[in-house]
Amino acid sequence: MELRHVRYFLAVAEHLNFSRAAQQLHIAQPPLSRQIRQLEEDLGVALFARNKRRVELTKAGRVFLDEARKLVVQAGHATQAARHAQKGESGVVKIGIASGLGGVVGRVVAEHCRHFPTINIECKDIFSTVQNETLHKREIDVGFLRPPIDQVNLDCEMLFEEEFVVVLSKAHRLAKRKFLRLKDVADEPLIVFDRNFSSGLYDKILGLYNRQGLTPHFTMTHVEPHEEAGAIIVASGKAIFIGAGAIVTRSVNGVELASVRLNETEAKIEVYMAWRKDEDSAAVFSFLESVRRVFRHRVNRKIA
Repeated sequence: MELRHVRYFLAVAEHLNFSRAAQQLHIAQPPLSRQIRQLEEDLGVALFARNKRRVELTKAGRVFLDEARKLVVQAGHATQAARHAQKGESGVVKIGIASGLGGVVGRVVAEHCRHFPTINIECKDIFSTVQNETLHKREIDVGFLRPPIDQVNLDCEMLFEEEFVVVLSKAHRLAKRKFLRLKDVADEPLIVFDRNFSSGLYDKILGLYNRQGLTPHFTMTHVEPHEEAGAIIVASGKAIFIGAGAIVTRSVNGVELASVRLNETEAKIEVYMAWRKDEDSAAVFSFLESVRRVFRHRVNRKIA
């Protein structure tokens, strides 16, 4: 049984007249009659009771009519779904978001959902270094991350650069500065990202110290001020944090944190989007285009 047989059956069932059904289908009556007989043979039942004066549905024909209508509707849905999928208008896109990038990624997701409401977006918080592996394992489709990037298996595009900031207790003597130099905080106990989570950011910060002949005084490397443990240490005045991303102003036990720009020439790091080289999903490609559209607008607005 083919779908065209079902459509032929529905036309005859609607008109109960082979001649009018053939006209509707734009075919001759004899071929239509042969197709209906073939359908009945395939099913092993008589769908129509025929004589020279009239055509009627049999009991089996009435039952088949209900199911045939459902089948044609479902076939239409399947066709539409396939077309949407080919255009990247349906499906699931799983994205990974490195720490501090939620704000910019949120704007991309909102923009994409406006244009492609039938696509489901799944978001996961994943450290930059880990995203290389999760992309390779197909646990995510698009990553928003900082270097390094596995360019053997992944394609990537740079989106923007982030400036480094120094996060410290609001009660700190340097908290009201408009900017800081590295030498201003060189003797402060330091918290940075664990290298296992963001090796590019870790190496970049240590490179700043090394180029100025300074030695960082690490106190903790497995937390950050976005987390409760790191925030409490920074808010207590026991350490500072150097990192990149959104400005951090939050309260921990009533003590607020301050964020001050680090004014050094190389105190910045690139942010990329990355995806698999062998990616073939139209839904993923349409999401990448939404990212490009958002960041083109962002750059143009800054230039203006």
